[in-house]
Amino acid sequence: MSAQYFAQIDDNNVVTHVAVVQREFLEANPQRYTGRWVETFFDTDGKTYAGIGFTYDEVSEDFVAPVSPVIEDEV
Repeated sequence: MSAQYFAQIDDNNVVTHVAVVQREFLEANPQRYTGRWVETFFDTDGKTYAGIGFTYDEVSEDFVAPVSPVIEDEV
């Protein structure tokens, strides 16, 4: 079987952890993989691979990167 990637998301749909694990193992071990896990894809066109701090959009079923704050140069 090929590797599968899953992102653990919190109540606000923010990614808190990303793991490489087979779906069957994840589902068979709820005490080890607590909370909600969503599959993320590494090499799929049109999809974003999840990273910690990304937000899961349930409508598009994709992950959105956090917006970096604009840092103004000190004068």
